Amino acid sequence: MSQEFDDFRQRVLSHAKLVMARAPKIDNEARTNASLVQPFLSMLGYDVTNPDEVSPEHHADFSEKYQNKVDYAILINDVPVIALESKRARAPMKDDRGQLRSYFNACPTVKLGVLTDGIKYELYADSDKPNMMDEAAFLKIDFEEIAKKNSIDDNTLEGLSAIRNGQFNPANVGTEAKRKLLFESIVEIIRKFKSDPPDDYVRFVLGKSPMGEKISKVTQKIVDANREIVKSAMEAFVDQEALAKIGYAPKDVVKTIDLPPVTGSPPAPEPEQSDLPLSKTDMETFSYIKNRLFYLVRNETLFREIQKIETKKGKTSFRIYYVKPNNGSLVDLREHKDGRVILQFPALGGLEFVYAASPELDGHLLKVFTQRVTEAGVSLEGPPGPVLRAIPGGQSADKA
Repeated sequence: MSQEFDDFRQRVLSHAKLVMARAPKIDNEARTNASLVQPFLSMLGYDVTNPDEVSPEHHADFSEKYQNKVDYAILINDVPVIALESKRARAPMKDDRGQLRSYFNACPTVKLGVLTDGIKYELYADSDKPNMMDEAAFLKIDFEEIAKKNSIDDNTLEGLSAIRNGQFNPANVGTEAKRKLLFESIVEIIRKFKSDPPDDYVRFVLGKSPMGEKISKVTQKIVDANREIVKSAMEAFVDQEALAKIGYAPKDVVKTIDLPPVTGSPPAPEPEQSDLPLSKTDMETFSYIKNRLFYLVRNETLFREIQKIETKKGKTSFRIYYVKPNNGSLVDLREHKDGRVILQFPALGGLEFVYAASPELDGHLLKVFTQRVTEAGVSLEGPPGPVLRAIPGGQSADKA
C-alpha cells in the first residue's frame, strides 16, 4: 500500500469524524451542502470555489421546455463529467434517484452520478446502457459507519480514490462499475453460502476435499449430515483469515491447512459411512475441537495430522478419532438430559470432562492428540512449525 493511499485513508477518516460532529446541527439542504458536501468535494481534491471545476446548480437541458439541473457538476475542460445531487442530512434519498437519472440522461458527457445526504453517498454509472443511469449503485459509502468503526475497507477506499481530482477517468467508470457490482454480487453469494450452504455447494466441497473424494456416492443423507461441517469450516476459515489479518495468528496457519500428508505418515483410512445424521451439538463440538487444535499445536507434523481427525456416529454415542475409530479415539461425547455435554477421553484413563472452553480442556486435547499421533508411528522430529500459545477463553495466538 502506497504512502499516498494511506494518507488519503486518514483524510477520509478525518472527514467521517467531521461529518458526525456537524450532522446533528444541520436541518436543511443548504447547510448540508455548505457543511458536509463541499468539504467532501474538497477532500477529493476539487476546488469548490472555482466554477470552472465545481459548478453549483448546473443545468442540462432536454429542450427549452424541460430543464434539468443538479446541485453540483464536476467539470473537466468545461465539460460536466460527474453529477451530484444532494438532500438534507438524513432525509430519504430514494425519490431523488429519478431526478439524478434525468440529468444523467440529459447530459451525455456525465459518466458518474452521485446521490447524497452528506452522510451517505451512492455512486451510479451507466454500465448497462450509455447515458442510462444504472438502477443499482456500484458503490455506497456511509460516513456514520466509518466514523463508528474508525476504519474503511480497501474496496470502498479504492472506489473513493478513483474519483479524486486528477484520478477520475470518465472512460473507465462503466468498466469499474461492472467490476464492483460483480464483486458485491459474489460477496453476497459467498455470504449466503456461509450462512446456509445449498445442496449443490455442499456436494461440490465434499467432492473437492481429499476425504470427500473417497465417498462413492454423495447422497442427500450425506449432504444433510455434512452441511453443518461445511458451514463450520467456512466460518473457521473466515475467522482464521481475520485473525491473520490483524496479527493474532500467522498467515501460514491458514495457508498450510490444505497441505498434502507428510511423506511416511500412515495414509488416512477410508471414512466410515453412517446413515445416522450428526446432531447440532456433535457438529459444533467436532468443529471446535478440530479448529482449537490448529491453534494449540507447536509442531508442523502435528499441525498437518489434524486433517486426519474424523467422526463416528453410533445410536447412543459420538466419537471423534484420529485415523482409527478404536485405537485412535480422542473424545467420546455424551449429552445428558440436564443439557450438560460430557467429553470422555479413553486414552487418558477414561477421564471425563464437562464440555466448556478452558485452558484445562486445551491441555487434555493437546495431550490426547499428541499421544494418538505418536502411537500411530508418526515421527514428530523435524523443523518446528508455527509456534502458537493458547490464550485462555479465546482462539487467538501470538506470533512466535
